[in-house]
Amino acid sequence: MAHGERSGDKGVFQALLAGLETLDQDHANLYADMVLARQPEASRIYLEALMSATAIRRTYGYQSDYARRYYADGQVDAKAMAVLAVLDARGIEVPDPVREDITSCTDLDQFDTWIRRAATATKVQDLFD
Repeated sequence: MAHGERSGDKGVFQALLAGLETLDQDHANLYADMVLARQPEASRIYLEALMSATAIRRTYGYQSDYARRYYADGQVDAKAMAVLAVLDARGIEVPDPVREDITSCTDLDQFDTWIRRAATATKVQDLFD
């Protein structure tokens, strides 16, 4: 909330999540709710996706290769949905071939780049420039 224009900055969100992990669950939930309520929609969608992934990692460390792959698939799906939701919130139409490129991607770092770009995009091509 205090970072103004940097509120969508990945580093700010990572610092927030690291701080929340040091708190008891009740306080972490309270502070997370306060921050989420004050984010622009695109930033909120991205932060919610990060928080969901962090909560799953924090509550259980998967033991099998299958479960780790399944968890990674869930994370990929959540980030793909975040990219599409941010574009939708900004009123940007996504042609089917681009939607397919986004939903078939498995690179989590690429999703982070797309989410940041989508937050300021005026057209779908801005994701790829």
